[in-house]
Amino acid sequence: MKLIPLFTNQESKTMDSLAHTELGFSEQSLMGMAALSVFHANEDLWKTAESIWIVCGSGGNGGDGYALAHILFQEGYPVRVFQTSPNKNDAGKFYESLVQSSIGKTETIGNLNDFQTATESEEVDSVLLVDAILGTGFQNKVSKEITEAIFTINESEVFFYRLSLDTPSGWNPYGLGSSDTENQPFVFADSIEELGTRKWENVGYIYEKDNLIPRYYESIGFPIRTHLTNANFSNRYYLEKDPERAIQVLKRKNKDHKYSAGSALFYGGKEGMEGAILLSETAFSRLGGGISKIFSPSAKISQYVLKEDLSKMAMVSDFQTMEEDPFFSKIKTLVVGPGLSEFPKGLDGWKLREGLACILDAGAIPNPGTKLPIGDKILLTPHVGELNRMTGKTHHSVQEAYDTLFPFTKENQVYVLLKSFVSLLVCPDGSSYVWESPNPKLATMGTGDLLSGILARYLSLDLDLSIPEAVQLSLSFLDHSKDLEEPYPSAHQILKSLVELL
Repeated sequence: MKLIPLFTNQESKTMDSLAHTELGFSEQSLMGMAALSVFHANEDLWKTAESIWIVCGSGGNGGDGYALAHILFQEGYPVRVFQTSPNKNDAGKFYESLVQSSIGKTETIGNLNDFQTATESEEVDSVLLVDAILGTGFQNKVSKEITEAIFTINESEVFFYRLSLDTPSGWNPYGLGSSDTENQPFVFADSIEELGTRKWENVGYIYEKDNLIPRYYESIGFPIRTHLTNANFSNRYYLEKDPERAIQVLKRKNKDHKYSAGSALFYGGKEGMEGAILLSETAFSRLGGGISKIFSPSAKISQYVLKEDLSKMAMVSDFQTMEEDPFFSKIKTLVVGPGLSEFPKGLDGWKLREGLACILDAGAIPNPGTKLPIGDKILLTPHVGELNRMTGKTHHSVQEAYDTLFPFTKENQVYVLLKSFVSLLVCPDGSSYVWESPNPKLATMGTGDLLSGILARYLSLDLDLSIPEAVQLSLSFLDHSKDLEEPYPSAHQILKSLVELL
């Protein structure tokens, strides 16, 4: 599994420093490389603008903006440069002086804030705005003048596109749900160019509902592979899509038998909610699982199961009785929770036998203070509401969820996969993985149950996949549902389309 590292703002600053001290890069060289990479990455975009305005701050981010302005001007593009104040960074001063020598005198941010003065010669949707005001290292309160500039950038109809360098100025993923949010404005970027490192704080950047803003990464020579240590990197990664392997791994081999093809047990589905556990088990079996059995507290479970398929096994049982079934000792994966409304009695503090993978979903997501099961492969799969209930805290961003789950997973020695438009897997060893591929076709009842069954299928294979590997493959496989022509498919329609891939 290829690992793509994600760096916090502080870690990014450390990588920047190591590029200077260990690799010998000058800050001026890195700044020029950053600007050149952004220029080439957006050559088609520059051609769509009648004018390009670049707003530069006084630090390194502003220096990147000046360097970009110099390149754009030399390549024949119409450029206007606004500055908050003279650059304080030595490398930034160099590129600021280049701009003053080539473009001429820079304009003040006050001119930008004076909407009439700034836009009197511009037409609606004619200007491309580059935001180079505040970088990832900015932690102070945004000044009144910069606040006004951010409002102008966001509200002016002159700007048809807003591109931010490294991070949208003013953006802070923490405290998004607080009453102070309106007092902390940030640029509504249409895209972000991340320079040197992929930024953890930008994960989940969104300012319109259901509209995850695209981010692009430009490598400029930071030592993101050779200098990672526990002191300067906190083991955050992207989960990269692997749709082809996701399919190939599920296909049965000629030598497979019912146990090597995957064995699993499913517990859930109280009366009236039997469909949830049935969907999880159906996903497992129809995607090639060899043998499985459903246990449920509902007295109707057998008639539902046998109505669907006479070859399937089902039994009315509570959780504690289920463990006594002879089949239990043979399975590789256990799924608990779909179709339950409360934590099963007997699951708290329960010790799994070695090697058994356990997925806890829906009703098996515990309340605060509940003693979790004990085992080396326990995966909880809450959505945001269940996470808030499980921890007794409210979370408005991926970063806030991580800060809660990092100690939680270590203390309880469990894995947690937060299901949202951006999914987050946090592991008990301190590593974490982000899946940032929103799939609106999964925003329907039953897709969580579907995911539980798919995870069980991967975890029951003889390949002995790790939890991160199984999550990566499961999400990659589910991502194929984007290809469905049906705009709002049901969970069963999604499963049918996935089965056809095999």
